[in-house]
Amino acid sequence: MVNDYLQPPKVTRKMQIGLERFEAIHDDLDRLHARNPHELMRALEVHAIRDCAEMAARASLFRTESRWGLYHARVDFPERDDAAWLCHAQLKKDEHGRMSSFKRPLEPYIVPIADRDQDAYRRLRIAVPADPVAA
Repeated sequence: MVNDYLQPPKVTRKMQIGLERFEAIHDDLDRLHARNPHELMRALEVHAIRDCAEMAARASLFRTESRWGLYHARVDFPERDDAAWLCHAQLKKDEHGRMSSFKRPLEPYIVPIADRDQDAYRRLRIAVPADPVAA
């Protein structure tokens, strides 16, 4: 299900549907039972996978830009937006167990990065699509 709803390029509506599915599954997990330690481990693993899927959906919906190449490419937000998103986007649970997202400023690098290297990843990307006629 994670691949079905969260695989890039990411589409907001698909991520919202995925989040709804992950939330619906949460209540179903209370019906799991285990007859032995192995089944208990597998049942707890399902809980962890579902939690990670919800975290991935919420974090992806929170960051309204594309970043890190294909990894977080948003169809509806195709450009990188350093003005709003050059930060740590984090997720936490509140006192009621609900997940919420927030931004935290970047700390200075421990090892300074030269100005010319700060944009190295973007320079690796091909900015202009290939002309299919010329190929």
